[in-house]
Amino acid sequence: MPIPPSADISVKLQSLSDQLDQSEHAREKEIALVKFLQDLEVDKGYTILKPLPSGFGTSDGNGRGENRESTTFADIIRKHNLGQAYLNWTFTDLQPTDADSKPLERLPCANVKPEENWRCRNDGKLTCGECHLVSYCSKECQRTHWRVHKRDCKDPIRSPTWQPAWIREMREPTFMSTSTEWKIPQNQAQFALGLDMQVFLWGDIPAFDTLNLPKNEGVSGNLPNFSLAYVASGDLRNVVRTVNELPNDYSGELTIVLNDRQPRIVLRNMLLLMILGIMTEEIGIPQAADLALHFWGSTYIRAEDQIVHGKMIMRLVDIISQMPGQNLFSLRLGEKSIMAGKMTEQVARVLAQTLEFELDINDVNAEIQRIRFEPTREDRHHREYCRLKPSHRLASLEFRRFGIVLPFGAANNNFNTPNKFLFSPSGRWLQNDMASPLGSWNIEDVITAGKAHGAQSADLYGCLHFYLSEQLRSLAERIRKFKISFQMFNEDARELAGNIRSGAYTSQGLLKNTNFDRIDVSNIIDAEYLGISSVLAEFSPLLNKANPCATIIGFSMNWVPKQHNSEPGPAELRELVMRLKEMGKATIFKYLVAIHDNSTAFHQYLAKQGTEEAARKAGVKLKSKHSIVPHRIGAPIDGPPNGLPEFKTEDSWYWNVSCRMYEWKFNV
Repeated sequence: MPIPPSADISVKLQSLSDQLDQSEHAREKEIALVKFLQDLEVDKGYTILKPLPSGFGTSDGNGRGENRESTTFADIIRKHNLGQAYLNWTFTDLQPTDADSKPLERLPCANVKPEENWRCRNDGKLTCGECHLVSYCSKECQRTHWRVHKRDCKDPIRSPTWQPAWIREMREPTFMSTSTEWKIPQNQAQFALGLDMQVFLWGDIPAFDTLNLPKNEGVSGNLPNFSLAYVASGDLRNVVRTVNELPNDYSGELTIVLNDRQPRIVLRNMLLLMILGIMTEEIGIPQAADLALHFWGSTYIRAEDQIVHGKMIMRLVDIISQMPGQNLFSLRLGEKSIMAGKMTEQVARVLAQTLEFELDINDVNAEIQRIRFEPTREDRHHREYCRLKPSHRLASLEFRRFGIVLPFGAANNNFNTPNKFLFSPSGRWLQNDMASPLGSWNIEDVITAGKAHGAQSADLYGCLHFYLSEQLRSLAERIRKFKISFQMFNEDARELAGNIRSGAYTSQGLLKNTNFDRIDVSNIIDAEYLGISSVLAEFSPLLNKANPCATIIGFSMNWVPKQHNSEPGPAELRELVMRLKEMGKATIFKYLVAIHDNSTAFHQYLAKQGTEEAARKAGVKLKSKHSIVPHRIGAPIDGPPNGLPEFKTEDSWYWNVSCRMYEWKFNV
C-alpha cells in the first residue's frame, strides 16, 4: 500500500531539486537521481517505486497530495526530463525472482498463511470434497489448513437451506419497488458514479469474434488485409477474441480502429495494449499478461504492478511532450505492430489526473463496502444468488468483497494496492455495484479453461483467471507476430465517421478512402444514442464494398420497454410457466425470457424505427441469416430470426441462464 511521505522526504526532495538545478549535463542529473533513490531505499526502507511518484512530497500524511505547494517528485522528474531514467531504475527490480511473483500456470495449493507471507509452493490436486473451491497438494496440507478453510467451507451462504433476505424477513423485495435503479430509496441520494458518468469498464455482453472467418471469408489460402472498426468499443474483449481467432499463419495486415467517447475507457485500452505490446519485451509474455489481467479486472493489485502502470503513463506523457500543438501520436508495440491515434484534451486530462492522485487503501476498503454492501441493494445481489449453486454463491460473494481475479485459494496478501483505474480521482467507485468482469466472456469457455489448469467449476473467478491469462498471452504473442495497427480515438461516433470520410486522419494511416470489413457499432443503434437511421447513414459508406462479407454489427439493449408486445402476455405467460415446469425449472422471469420467442415484436420495433427505409437509402440490407453473431445470445449463429437459445445439457442451461447476469437481447 502507498507509504505516506514525511517531512524528511520533503527535505531530501528539495535537496535533489537544488542539485539538479545546478547540474548542466543530462548524465550528471541521472546519476544524482539514482543516488537519491538508492539512498532513500537504504536509509528509510522506502520503496518509492511502489506508488506512483507523484504522491511523494505532499505533507498531509495520507498520500493524497493535498498540499500542492511543496515540490513533488513528479514535478522534478518532468522539469528535468528524467522520466526514462526513473523508469529504468525502477524496472531493475520488477523481474519476478520468486514463486510469489510469477504468474500461475496451475491451480496452487490452498495452504497459505498470509500473516506470515507464506504459502505452499506445490500445485493443488486434492479438491475439498465439500465446497470444491480449493485444492491441496496433500492430505497434510489440507489438514493443516482446515482451521482456516472451515470458515469458508461452512459459510452460511453455502447452506442448502440458504434463503434471500426478503424471504427470511417475509417482505417484498426492494427490486419490486419503483425506486430509481441508482438511488438509495430512503433519501434518493446517488451512491455510485456508474450511471451519471457512463463509465462501464467491463462489458455485460459476452465477447465475440468480429470476423468469424470460418462462416465468412474462410480460413484457407492467403487471407487479405482486414480493417475493423469498433466505434463504441467499450473494453477490448471483442478485439481479444477476434485477433486470437485469426489463423496462426495469418500474414496480412490488420487495422483496428478503437473509439469510445468515454476518455477513461480509451486510456485503459491504450495502457492495456502497451502492457501487452511493450512490456513483453522486458518481462516476457506470461508476466505481462498477468499484469494486464489484474489491470483490467482486479480492484486491488500488487504494488509492483503500479510500477508498470506508471511506466506506461510516463511513456504517454513523453509522447505528448514531443508533440506541442498537435494531438496525434504513434508508438511501436514490438517490432511489427503500432498504436497510433488522437490524444484528445479529455484523455490527456484523465492521464494527468492519474499521475496526480493516490488512493489510500483504507478509504478504498470503505468505498467498496459502501457500494457493494449498501443495505438497500442487498435484495438485488440475493436475487442473483437464488439461481446459483452454493459454492458459486460464495465465489460471487468473495469477489464482491475483494474484487481480485484469482483462484479462491490462491495467496492474495500481496494484492494490497488499489487499482486507481477503477476509481475516480476522489476515490469513488466508477461502476455499478453488480459489475463483474465475468460477464464479459462466454462462461462455458471460462470454465473449460479453468479446468485445464486444475481449477474446479465451483471456482468461478479462478477459472476466469486462467481463461484471461490464456487470452491475454495469446493476444500478446499475436501483437508481436502479426502486423496490427491499433488506431485509438475518443470521439462521438458520428464525428469519427465524418473525420474518417474527410481524410482527417491521413497522417496516421487512415486514408480518405479507408473502408472496413467489419464495423461494430455496439448498442448505439438504440434511439437514446445515434439510432438505427443515423448509424446506417454514417457508417454504411465506410463498409468495404469489395468484400461481400463486410458487415455492420450492432445490438439493441433498450427496445423491450418501447415495444408493447415484447414481453409475454397472460396467455403466453401461462404457456411459458407450464413449459418451465415440464423442464423442471423454477418460475423465474429470467428463465421465462430465455424460452420466449419475441422475434415478431422485435421486427415490429425495427419497422417503427424506419429500418427498412434507412437501409435502402444507405445501400445495405438487414441480414436474415447471420454469420458473425446470433440473432439472440445463445442461439445458433446461422439460425432463423425466431431461433431460441439452445441449451443441449443441464450444465449448459445452468451456465448460460442461471449463472450469467445478462438478459436476452437481439442483435441486428
